[in-house]
Amino acid sequence: MRETHFIKQNKDKWAKFERNLGQGDANPDELSNLFVEITDDLSYSRTFYPNRSVRVYLNNIAQKVFYSVYKNRKGRLFKFLDFWKETVPQIIYESRNSFRLALILFLGAAFIGAFSSYMDVDFPRVILGDEYVDMTMENIANGKPMAVYEDPNAQEMFFRIAQNNLMVATLCFIVGLFFGVGTIFVIVQNGIMLGAFQYLFIREGIYMQSFFTIWMHGAIEISCIIIAGAAGLTLGSGMVFPKTLSRMQSLQLSARRGLLIMITILPLIVLAAFIEGFVTRYTEASYVVRGIVIFGSFAFIISYYIVYPWLKAKKGFTSFIGEVKLPPAQSSEIKYNQIKNSAQVFSDAFIFYRKLIKPAAILSFLLAGTYTLILLWEGDNYSFNTIVSLEQFMENPINLLEYTLSNLSQFLFVGELSTVWWLNVLASSVMAYVVLFWVQNDANKKQGVPYNAAFFLKTISATLICMAAAHACLFVTGGLLFLLVVFVIPMILMVLATAFNENMNIVSAIGRTISVVSGNWIVMMGAYLVITAMCFIFLFMVTAPIAGFYLGVLVNALPITDLELLRQGFYIFLYSYMLCFLFPLVFVVMGIGFFSFKETKEATDLFEQIPNIGVRKISYGMEKES
Repeated sequence: MRETHFIKQNKDKWAKFERNLGQGDANPDELSNLFVEITDDLSYSRTFYPNRSVRVYLNNIAQKVFYSVYKNRKGRLFKFLDFWKETVPQIIYESRNSFRLALILFLGAAFIGAFSSYMDVDFPRVILGDEYVDMTMENIANGKPMAVYEDPNAQEMFFRIAQNNLMVATLCFIVGLFFGVGTIFVIVQNGIMLGAFQYLFIREGIYMQSFFTIWMHGAIEISCIIIAGAAGLTLGSGMVFPKTLSRMQSLQLSARRGLLIMITILPLIVLAAFIEGFVTRYTEASYVVRGIVIFGSFAFIISYYIVYPWLKAKKGFTSFIGEVKLPPAQSSEIKYNQIKNSAQVFSDAFIFYRKLIKPAAILSFLLAGTYTLILLWEGDNYSFNTIVSLEQFMENPINLLEYTLSNLSQFLFVGELSTVWWLNVLASSVMAYVVLFWVQNDANKKQGVPYNAAFFLKTISATLICMAAAHACLFVTGGLLFLLVVFVIPMILMVLATAFNENMNIVSAIGRTISVVSGNWIVMMGAYLVITAMCFIFLFMVTAPIAGFYLGVLVNALPITDLELLRQGFYIFLYSYMLCFLFPLVFVVMGIGFFSFKETKEATDLFEQIPNIGVRKISYGMEKES
């Protein structure tokens, strides 16, 4: 291209560049795009017109654009400020229903706590504990009702309070994963405690002194609990109300909103702990000074979390969190006749089990309910070790593992053909049969499977025999038990998967399994151990404080006087349900893995594709050509 033609073709664009550069408030993103275009033209001119004035001209423009881009680029400080000025108000406004509900629940619970204390003098002892109430009453009698805030070691008090409040807020948020029910319980529990605690001072006639002391730090601390509750409800709303998204995509969005809300209260929790540790202790300070701190704190919370988001929304937000691009939902189609490694088998197991999540949950509920009623009817006593508080867990997290294994051992390692052992065999047989039947049906849906009496006789008998053999392995103890669980039980499960997928009796399935698994042992064991470990991790979590919270809900909601019976039934149901619901994933791994191992040994799919190698089809006539 001649230089004159090049200039004529691009001069209008270059003139536009110069006009945009002359604007002081030019958009950095637009300038960045201009810089890319101008450098393309500059590169062209350097190649074809290295000694011409057009190259010098374009080089000058490029330098100006480059300077403007970096001059207007927002640094980390500006991005940090934008987060608090733009992003946070937007998220709060979009989650306003969760904030509204959290506030209503907390205030309602506080009223219930205060009213219950008014009606029953001993109610604060039930909620706060005798030790704390006795200490408070002793301080009141000594003329120092707020002495609890006068700890001589202010620094230690600050760190202790900050840690406790962070744990409570985090727990309030995380338990929102349980469809928001856990968060509601934590909000209500803290609201009732506040109402009972505050009325204790009202009843003793020292309301003003308590108000101007407690709420110095309480204005921010209590607000943070409500905000953490709103974050937890936002998280749970993604599970309960997915709308047009998949439940997993909805959870991704709600988790992001909730997590960003939680980030906003972290500095506030530390500030509240600082006030409680270093400032609240001055209980003789003027009401005016303390009132400024209290009402200033409330004014800040109301302004930033209510008024400011409303004003920003009134002007209009530039973007919404819901517009964030989500990864597409993973395809639910499983290609069975492919050679897969342990990770691929593991991944396919989750894809498949997600299809059965609802029927599996319902069936697990029915089996666990039956299991619990029978064991309660027999009247056997079970001892459950549980972590009753988050502080106890933080002090010794390894107890989570020890308690879970101890609790499970009462059901799994019975050592005799008792009622519990037969229930374990029957429950696992039902879940294994349902899961493997669906795997086999999904894998062979194109070929079709003759579901006749012979098929059901072979698969049902194979299921009962294999499950009885697997649970018989749990009779032993010590190192032999470990070897059986790690090496023998997976082979038993693979024999069962073979019986289903190949429509064989148990004897034929043993030989067929040995043939298929040979050479695939490492892949099978890798998938088996990973999925089993994952199931146990979920089981460990049932001994966390959340289990105690839900038990507390049942105790308060049900008119049951025999609390020990309720506790036994609750934990028996919880463990049996988790076992029935989680461990079918192991059966899925074996069922899907069988086809991969078979393909590795026999290359069935490869032989089916060989006739198509070297053959192509002409587009219009669909005529084959070698």
